Amino acid sequence: MNLSLKQLKVFLGVANASSFTKTAQSMHLSQAALSAIIRELETQLQCRLLERTTRTVALTDAGRMFFPTAVKIVETLEKSVIELNELGRQKQASLLLGCTPMIAASLMPPVLARFAQAHPQSQIELVDRPPSELHRMVEEGDLDAAFGIFFSQLSGIDRVPLFPVQLVAVSALDNSRVGHATEGNWRALDGVPLITLPKDNPLQRLIEATLAKEEVTSGKRIVVAHMQTAIAMAHAGLGVAVMPSFCEHICQHYRVRVDQMRPAVEFSFYRITRAGRGELTVLDQFSEMFAQAAQRRPVGPA
Repeated sequence: MNLSLKQLKVFLGVANASSFTKTAQSMHLSQAALSAIIRELETQLQCRLLERTTRTVALTDAGRMFFPTAVKIVETLEKSVIELNELGRQKQASLLLGCTPMIAASLMPPVLARFAQAHPQSQIELVDRPPSELHRMVEEGDLDAAFGIFFSQLSGIDRVPLFPVQLVAVSALDNSRVGHATEGNWRALDGVPLITLPKDNPLQRLIEATLAKEEVTSGKRIVVAHMQTAIAMAHAGLGVAVMPSFCEHICQHYRVRVDQMRPAVEFSFYRITRAGRGELTVLDQFSEMFAQAAQRRPVGPA
């Protein structure tokens, strides 16, 4: 018998989804390849694990008996791989870090350059992803740490606040109507066009709650997926973008004004790591350098 981790993952995927099609799509396999893997597993175990009909897939009695064993084996192996990867990175003084695209485009380049100069023996790899994906990658051990605004404290994740953040309004310098509305008063946004993130975005939910609290009714809206897009729209005079204060580092590349909103709305910028992982001195050093750079007010058109 020569069972493989891939066979077990495919079996668990089909069992959980009750679908060969959905599992093939999520695992980036053709249905033919997935079916062949299941047949090979059943041949090695000498029993049928899945009962497939025209509409659904169900576990057989043997499949139900084998399911918890397969779960335990996969979890144990993946945990061991994560621990070995972390051990290897600690020995090499290397880090695999994640952040959102705007942070990657504004704050990270100078920090990475400065860190490489100060710590030539260390190696940093960076990926940019949305916050929800960063959460998942940290939890699964694909990242040593991630940096961003993580409002929710999830089990299995440790959050370390790095610096305070406030909400600011970003508007065009040469637009009198929008420019007048960004003097830092929430009430001044009443009736003004806004550039916003999607309503299900946690940051946008905070902004909406503040607008409601201050009894502000905005004008027309443009909804975008990324903060940098919102800043570019504000630069074009299409409205005001309410953003976290660290956006000033990307705003310096645009002709915009940035006004701190009053009453102030404060929250934290975090570093997240998987709970229970060992400490990494190199990660603490990088985090300190990153926090210092983030709090240093940029010089530029904004």
